[in-house]
Amino acid sequence: MRFIILTLTALLLAGCGKNGPTEPWKNPKMAVEKRAEDLLRRLTLEEKLDLLSGDGFMSSHGIPRLGVPAIRMADGPVGIRTWAMPGAPDKPGEPQTVHATAFPVGIAMGATWNPDLVAQEARVIAQEALVLGRNQVLGPTVNIARTPLWGRNFEGYGEDPWLTSRMGVAYIGAMQGEGVIPTVKHFAVNNQETRRNTVNVKVDQRALEEIYLPAFRAAVEEAGVWSVMSSYNKVNGAWAAENPELLNEILRKRWGFKGYVVSDWASTHSTGPTVNAGMDIEMPGPTVMPGLKDFMKNFPGGNPGFDGGYLERSKLKALFDSGEISKQTLDESVRRILRILFISGIIDRSLTPDKAPTKPEVDTPEQRLLARKAADQSIVLLKNDRNILPLDPQKVRTVALIGPNAEFNRVGGGGSSAVNPEYSWKPADGIRERAAGKMQISYALGATMEGEKETAPAATLLKEATDLAAKSDLAIVFVGFSAALEGEMADRKSLSLPAGQDDLIQAVAHANKNTIVVINSGSPVDVTKWVAQVPGVVEAWFPGQEGGHAIADILFGDVNPSGKLPVTFPKSMADSFAPIDAPEIEYKEGIFVGYRHFDKKNIEPAFAFGHGLSYTTFEYSNLTLTPVSPRYGQTVTLLVTVKNTGTRAGAEVVQVYLHDVKSSVERPVKELKGFQRVELKPGESQVVTMTLDRRSMWFYDPLVKDWAAEPGEFDVLVGSSSRDIRLKGQFALYE
Repeated sequence: MRFIILTLTALLLAGCGKNGPTEPWKNPKMAVEKRAEDLLRRLTLEEKLDLLSGDGFMSSHGIPRLGVPAIRMADGPVGIRTWAMPGAPDKPGEPQTVHATAFPVGIAMGATWNPDLVAQEARVIAQEALVLGRNQVLGPTVNIARTPLWGRNFEGYGEDPWLTSRMGVAYIGAMQGEGVIPTVKHFAVNNQETRRNTVNVKVDQRALEEIYLPAFRAAVEEAGVWSVMSSYNKVNGAWAAENPELLNEILRKRWGFKGYVVSDWASTHSTGPTVNAGMDIEMPGPTVMPGLKDFMKNFPGGNPGFDGGYLERSKLKALFDSGEISKQTLDESVRRILRILFISGIIDRSLTPDKAPTKPEVDTPEQRLLARKAADQSIVLLKNDRNILPLDPQKVRTVALIGPNAEFNRVGGGGSSAVNPEYSWKPADGIRERAAGKMQISYALGATMEGEKETAPAATLLKEATDLAAKSDLAIVFVGFSAALEGEMADRKSLSLPAGQDDLIQAVAHANKNTIVVINSGSPVDVTKWVAQVPGVVEAWFPGQEGGHAIADILFGDVNPSGKLPVTFPKSMADSFAPIDAPEIEYKEGIFVGYRHFDKKNIEPAFAFGHGLSYTTFEYSNLTLTPVSPRYGQTVTLLVTVKNTGTRAGAEVVQVYLHDVKSSVERPVKELKGFQRVELKPGESQVVTMTLDRRSMWFYDPLVKDWAAEPGEFDVLVGSSSRDIRLKGQFALYE
């Protein structure tokens, strides 16, 4: 009898009821850490070793013996991308192409200054990932736009660490709420594509802490992110994939990261140092697909030393047997992976397949509407002289659409973030649809997109465009880049628009004084050659699948533009930093990146960080700060009244910058420390409330190797952009 009682007790403690699980790790009511520990002790050495490498181009190893599923990854961050290399699927029978909702690129989402909208986007992407059989998305990208020529600028949220942090935290929280693993990337200081696989980035600790790491820190400390991807480059002499200072000291010990680190594809250079530094999963898998090893060796920007997998089982086993990799280190990596498999629900969904998504909820009408809303809010009205916009059908009867991007929707930038939507709405079609029966719309190519097929001699195309512009009431020139010219694995060569486009704008503007320029780009362009000649300029970024509709929404005033620049537009590259084609780069500017640099050097930008016009006007008043003499650690509450003083409903982004009046170290003239998007009807007012905590006041002190906020006065600058400050206040911090 005693034996029976003890046996029943043991079964109950193991989470086993009459029809329940027989092993604790299968019990969803048990704590995640206990479940992970129970599963860990059941694994063989070979199973543990396998978990540290991929089992395909976009899949980790599962544990077939126990029915533990693989982590099945997909590129993001703005939609689910086809995950298999052409001719080399993860597993036989998997689709080669998938269609998914294509949202505006990251820089465009940054231009919304709307974390709630970013969260909605991430939620949809996560839902589509699950439907498509994926449970990890490789995004968001939170690298800082140090140079306007970085080919991958379009993936991130801009040049400011506070704005980037708020967007990244929103994305991560929403995606994890759907049970999908986000992967914040690329850790760290991956700010150019030139030599990205080999370059050594030398950056001082203060710049690292204040500019390049805050978004990653927020991802860990605020969002509790489940996965981090290391970058290709070296950081201060050590490869990011085997950098113990980054992966163990900063990420885990200081910030408390409890997820796993995955390598960027073919970014590893060793076995023992990589594992011992804190890398958990090397991607892609070893030579499990025909030609993968050679493909990765010749990957653009390449890692010629890549040998098909440094963390594959046999190499790990040899170092484990020799003692170079300890059992504790191996178990810690495996434990981290298992913990996320449990906390994300991946294991439980595999144990209860009836709860897995079954309906093809991809690219639904609701998701398409969200993609359009995101594009609407991302578009930035840079210039609007003479109120040339919005278009008025009562005054404008004939419109000439001109340029290589009029009849082509530039959905996204090139590379791993490219999404293949079911459809893509062209700007010309969006305008024709909206203008139907009200305006006569005509089209001329004007100039061929650089790198694309020429349809006629350049002089012929230019004359057709200017002739059409001259006989039209208004001309809209659609210029910018293609995915082939702005994308991963290569940086742009200059700020200039592609060949022929500057000349096209100037010629059309000469033929018609009512010329509007619409730009598709993932980062700033040089507008100085023609901006004074045109009354209207619109930055539409790479706007996703609904770009054509959104551009028409803005041009016709169906949506009042509310986008604000998340990057500074320089007048020339002499005013900024260019990628350096050298084995080593030193970030000599330190913390003075983006608008911080322009402020320090007193350089007038073409368009300032935070700039963006509206079809209405806003008035700021009644700035109050409480308390005005806070003690260290106290929060300062900021109140400001914003009123829509125009005739249209619109949204304004209230921006709060802080300036430390006197400091023991050099600090920026101003730093963004808060923002809020507010929607107002004509004549409506709203009191906007924000808080400034100690993070708003501190700086990284290299002498004590820690953060500090010194007593003294702080100016509070509230405005519509970094160069359009409407109100000023001050508080004095006391110890």
